[in-house]
Amino acid sequence: RTITLDVPPQDVITRDNVTVSVNAVVYFRVMNASKAVVEVENYLYATSQLAQTTLRSVLGEYDLDDLLASREQLNDRLQSILDHHTDPW
Repeated sequence: RTITLDVPPQDVITRDNVTVSVNAVVYFRVMNASKAVVEVENYLYATSQLAQTTLRSVLGEYDLDDLLASREQLNDRLQSILDHHTDPW
């Protein structure tokens, strides 16, 4: 089943030094329950921390105008990064 994980509001400093507060939600599904339990201590916490760090890191690479204009592309990039790092578990 799909898990919904609320990412707490993150303060991000954009490339053009504008501070923005960003909310996010992560939807994911555990594909292999034994790996999720064995490969990482707490997969929910790990996913939450990874999502927060990735959100701040990726959004900090863009100007505010780009954040507003490229939301779908940013969502795709964030999803790709999270998938890459969580697939092993």
